Parts: sequence; C-alpha cells; structure tokens
Amino acid sequence: MANEIYSDPYFFFKRQLFAISIALIASVIFLFIPTSFYRENGAILVIVSILLLFVVALPFIGTEVNGSRRWLNLRIFNLQPSEVAKIFIPIYLCGYCLRRKEQLETKWRGFLKPLILVAICCLLLLLEPDVGATAVLFAVSIIILFLGGAKTSQLIMLAFIFFALISTFVYFDEERFSRVLSFSDPFDDPFGTDYQLLNALIASVQGGIFGMGVGESTQKYFFLPEAHTDFIFSIYIEESGILGLIILTVIYGVILFRLFSLVKESAKKNFFFIHLLISSFFLIFFIQTLLNIFVNLGILPTKGLALPFMSYGRSSVIMNFIALAITLRASWELKNNIR
Repeated sequence: MANEIYSDPYFFFKRQLFAISIALIASVIFLFIPTSFYRENGAILVIVSILLLFVVALPFIGTEVNGSRRWLNLRIFNLQPSEVAKIFIPIYLCGYCLRRKEQLETKWRGFLKPLILVAICCLLLLLEPDVGATAVLFAVSIIILFLGGAKTSQLIMLAFIFFALISTFVYFDEERFSRVLSFSDPFDDPFGTDYQLLNALIASVQGGIFGMGVGESTQKYFFLPEAHTDFIFSIYIEESGILGLIILTVIYGVILFRLFSLVKESAKKNFFFIHLLISSFFLIFFIQTLLNIFVNLGILPTKGLALPFMSYGRSSVIMNFIALAITLRASWELKNNIR
C-alpha cells in the first residue's frame, strides 16, 4: 500500500521509526519529571487536552481522513489529540481523587465536577467522530473515580447514561449503524459492510499454527483495509500463526502483570496517587488491547483503535512510550519511598 500510494515501500516504516525516535527522547524527558508535578498540575494537562480536541474539530485546521477529522498537521508529523487525551485526562483524575477524596466519597458535587471535563472531552471526540477513543476514555475515567472513592450507584447510573448516548449517536450515524447491523450477521454482505471483517477473519485463519512467514501475508495486498493500523493484529496472526499469538500474548501479559504488581505494591505502601496513576495506565493498555483484538476477531463491531506498540500510528507510539516512562518514574519513587 505504501508503494502504491507514495511510491515508497518503506514510507510507513520510516515514519514509524521517526516516531519511535521522538518517543524515546520524550521518554527520557518524562523520566526526570517527578509524579508530584502531575499531582499538582493536572489542570494544565486538561487544558492542553481540551484545547487540542477543540482545535482539531475546526474544519480549516484539523486534517480529515476517511470522513474523520482526528489529526493536526505539525509538519514533522500528524498529532492525534485523542491519544494525548487518553493519557492526560486520567492523570488529572488521579490528582483530583487525591485532592477531593472526602468530597468524592460523600457529595454528588465531588463526583460531578470531574465528569463535566470528561463529558466535554467525550463530546469533542464524538464530533471527530471517534467512538473507540470515547469508549476507552470514558471507561478508564469511571473506573478511576470508583477507585478514588465514588459510589457504585453513581457509576452504574453514569454508565447507563453513557450507553444511552452512545447508542443514540450510533443509531443516527448511518455508517456506524450499518457496522453494528453487519456485525450481527457478518456474512450477509461480504462485498459491502462485512468486507473488512471477513478479510480480517480470513487473515487470522490462514496463519495456521506457524503462520505463512514474515512478509508473506496475502491479505495485506489490498484485500484487508487498514492492514497496517486497526487490523494489523490479523496480519500478524496470518504471518506468525498461533505461535506468534502466544508470543504476543506473553509480551502483553508481562507488561500488564508488571503494572498490576506495581498497583498492588503502591496500595500496600499507601501511595494513593501512584496507585491510581499506574491503575489508569494498566486500564488504558488492557482495554485498548482487548478491544482491538476483539474487533479483529469479530467479537465486537469495527471501530478505529490502535493495538498498543503494534499498529502504525505515531501519536499512539509516542504517548504509549510517555505513559511507560511515567510508570517507570512512579515505580522508582515507590521503591525509594519518595512521596
């Protein structure tokens, strides 16, 4: 596809390599920022996130691709504000839960105030539109508030309202509604709405036990759309097979296990902010990975979500590296009892 569109078969590879270089530099910088900065300056992160989401929604600024306006052209690369918001908004909520713990546990006002900011971000994401990022951000946000002390009844009510709003949005969006209908019967329109999912399933099945070999995928040759982004998992399985799936599962499992271990250790040492911070990153990686794999396997309707550290997407790579750098900093502070 890179060769067909850009006359350079290494077009995406070089751009991704450039993004990883930026991500490594950014990671080194974020390693030296104490977690107390995020605890005390969460409002800055919220303002940056909302400002970016608002600017990208403007027709004369945001870059539109395939009917969605999700990118800001920064010359050196296209920034996707939703990836920034998915990391920055949860960090703010962690600080809010620490500062307003008593109010969050006892008063509706303490629960509703952070939700206004989350609602604004979700609304801006829906305007792009980006249902996948909205779902991830909302899910992570409500779980953080629950861990921070919000009542279960409040979260159930909020989840019901969110589900109703998303359902309404999808119902009145013809393209997304057709995706849901096609998901219910993925074989009724193989050359129309079901085309993407069926080719993803074909790629997954063709891999067998040992795969077709690296670079030997057939589905990526203009059969499976978004083969390098949303559906890279299917191509990976096609080339590496069940063996590759096991290796990938182990890698993700190690990352999630280490994050979960830090969550438990921070709770035991009563590092409340670090506990919430690492919990939020655990949730982001877990939910996004699970949703992407489920979409590729046809368990969920098609939606645009990157597979962490695998999908092509420079903003995703950079923000994921930053999240891990913040986690490493938090881990170091936890081990050295730095509050």
